[in-house]
Amino acid sequence: MIDYHLDSDTLLLSCRKVPWDTDVLQAPVGEIHSFLVRESVIVQEMFKPFIDWVHAEGMALISCRLPHDKLRESALLESNGFRFIEMVLHPVVQDINQLDVSGHGLDISVVNDEELHAVAEIAGSAFSYERFHVDPYLGQSISDIRYRRWVENSSSYSNQVLLKATEGKKLVGFFLVEYKVDTVYWHLTAVAPEFHGLGYGYRVWKAMIDHHHQFGARNIATTISARNTPVLNLYSKLGFRFAPPEMTFHWNR
Repeated sequence: MIDYHLDSDTLLLSCRKVPWDTDVLQAPVGEIHSFLVRESVIVQEMFKPFIDWVHAEGMALISCRLPHDKLRESALLESNGFRFIEMVLHPVVQDINQLDVSGHGLDISVVNDEELHAVAEIAGSAFSYERFHVDPYLGQSISDIRYRRWVENSSSYSNQVLLKATEGKKLVGFFLVEYKVDTVYWHLTAVAPEFHGLGYGYRVWKAMIDHHHQFGARNIATTISARNTPVLNLYSKLGFRFAPPEMTFHWNR
């Protein structure tokens, strides 16, 4: 659902409110859905109606993600109080059959209701590189709550499935995934903090790829922060390729 839309000779811009992040911040949160500057010369006045709407709605946070080469759009954002937060990369694999998934020794299965709390606890402590965590106006505790609630509410998203990786009775990690025809999109991926640095990351990712392959998926896609070099190296080691990067911006009240 689009809550704000502007389509003029100079600018195309649409924005939608994000209810799940609004619940976390206890104030309206939005994300720019489409954004295109149609003039070669950036005119500040073209953006003013949107900023007026942002203030009128009492927005606490607006996010925007742009292709890495959208420099006119990024300049207009920055001139209106948006700050660059991160560059994100998009690891992809076009054919799972090309990847080596042997020797992981882990089991993958759907998280049941009794296990949801334990998985949510991992989500509330496993992330640190993402845009919410690095934004100094948001803070660690709010960011941890965001990812914990995302997992807790995952069953309300009909197109997403919460999977766990286990070794015997040990809960090693989880993936929140979305199935799109023959492609799987990984929304959240995490290894429990107590297993960090023990080689489990490589095994968990291989086990998850193996699981998808067994159920007929061919392609995998996801998004990671460019500053997360351990995971970047992991995807390279696994044989993923990288689609063009994107820039993320935040505006905070």
